[in-house]
Amino acid sequence: MPARHRQLYARILVLTRPYWGRLTLAVFFGLLFGGSLFGLLAAGKSGLNQAFGGRVTGMQESAKAWIEQTWGDGSATATWLMLLMLGILVLMVILRGLSFFFSKYLIEWVAQRVVMILRNRLFDKILHLPLLYFTGSRTGELMSRTLNDTQLIEKSITEVICDLVQQPFVLIGAAASLVMTDLKLAAIALVVFPVCILPAALFGRRVRRHSRAGQERIADLSSIQQEAIGGAAIVKAFGMEQRELDRFSKANDDFFRRQVKIIASKSAVNPLMEFFAAVAACLLLVYANHNHLELSDVVMFIVAMVAMYDPAKKLSRVHLVIQQSSAAAERVFAILDTESTVRNLPDARELPRDLPIDEVRFRDITFCYASGQPNVLDGIELSAHAGQLIAFVGGSGAGKTTLVNLLPRFFDPSAGAVLLDGVDIRAYTLESLRRRIGLVSQDTFLFNDTVAANIAYADPSATRDQIETAAKLAHAHGFIMAMPQGYDTVIAERGVLLSGGQRQRIAIARALLRNPAILILDEATSALDTESERAVQAALEDAMVGRTVFAIAHRLSTIQRADQILVLDKGKIVERGTHDDLLARNGLYRHLYEIQFK
Repeated sequence: MPARHRQLYARILVLTRPYWGRLTLAVFFGLLFGGSLFGLLAAGKSGLNQAFGGRVTGMQESAKAWIEQTWGDGSATATWLMLLMLGILVLMVILRGLSFFFSKYLIEWVAQRVVMILRNRLFDKILHLPLLYFTGSRTGELMSRTLNDTQLIEKSITEVICDLVQQPFVLIGAAASLVMTDLKLAAIALVVFPVCILPAALFGRRVRRHSRAGQERIADLSSIQQEAIGGAAIVKAFGMEQRELDRFSKANDDFFRRQVKIIASKSAVNPLMEFFAAVAACLLLVYANHNHLELSDVVMFIVAMVAMYDPAKKLSRVHLVIQQSSAAAERVFAILDTESTVRNLPDARELPRDLPIDEVRFRDITFCYASGQPNVLDGIELSAHAGQLIAFVGGSGAGKTTLVNLLPRFFDPSAGAVLLDGVDIRAYTLESLRRRIGLVSQDTFLFNDTVAANIAYADPSATRDQIETAAKLAHAHGFIMAMPQGYDTVIAERGVLLSGGQRQRIAIARALLRNPAILILDEATSALDTESERAVQAALEDAMVGRTVFAIAHRLSTIQRADQILVLDKGKIVERGTHDDLLARNGLYRHLYEIQFK
């Protein structure tokens, strides 16, 4: 097995460390499981000899002496001896069943627990990755890694550890039975038997290669389905149902072909092993005939060989399972090992909830998404004071959204700093910083929950009075109360049962519930009709009182009363001033204004 696969599986096993007590107990029951096989075979052999008059075994001699000592010599000795052998046989079967149950249960419990923790860690990591990470990742793929890949890891823990705990002891017990039956034949069998494991090694590499490709196809299927369901209205509007079905069917067919190749590789192992086992059985019969072995010896030797076959098959499958799960583990650990570029500094401190923020300053800001790419922002300098409205305008791709996203640290600048009253925002913890900022974007996201829960998403501890106060400030209380259950009305996913203006006003209420010192409005009214825009604009005007507001606007009519308007072009501030000042300059702002109002 390649070193990389061993390293990946070692990382999986490290996750089981807190539960080694249970695994140790599972090993103990695995030992009983293997030992019970030896006792079962020994009792079975003695029972055959007793029934068919074969050679007296040591177990029979000991049992006979004990019976004669306890009940005396008599004609019933043979009957009692037979019953005793059968009783031992039944006892071994019960012991074998109980030890198998407890061993498997303990290992399955550990596996499920580890996967639960791993899923939580993976989801936690995804939630805390910087926003930039999601621009290069598909939602469906991340979902696949969280659900499907972790399920494969669970399988690798369950099957591998379970087989390693139980099957070696079964193999040892069966081998011991062979040795006690005929030492010479056992030596030959044990030398030849490893040949049965060769098919697993031959097909292991092929299984791993197709498993990796198969997991990638699963991610494609999840992504295509997520996009089609999320964009159902667009799909239907353009009549693209067949196109989406074709995309899904193509990926599904590719996944099917990969799975078939895996199945073929894994299915080829058993027939080859059974062929070797059949050849071995034929050679055994020839040997038994030539050396005049007793019936009980032949029967028990064959039973022991068959008993060796199952653990050998399972132990050989360990290699295949690890190969198959290594691709999934690699994809999971790739996310867990991703270093977040936006994180709390070691000495970061809390930004108090009640600390006034008098000035927000962007000092010589430069930003690019990746090394070697052109700057999205270049030399940005601006200052805003409490109670001011700062507006950003400019063409698409000018850097407006990127600039405001630096405030809640969705990104960190490549150079320069964002300062709150002269203190770099990186000096504060992410949670306390974002608690002082409210965000209302054009693409309003609402959850499939009640109206109250959607507003309280900003502060789950908020009371109903606080929720209603925020809704009133956002001019949303009226239409909420007109709903069937008022604030307890459940809205559909993404709020599709509400109008655009209603969704925006709930989003404003959600932002205001935190009573943020800084409010970011990212084209909050650009997608609304005139009536909805007026309602939302009225809500925003009330919401902006006493706060520092940064607004991105395409509709210039909504920012004419801004204290400062910044015009961005290719990542630079090319103009700044009030609405009247910028119109008088006859520059880019006037050009945008004339285009819009003509």
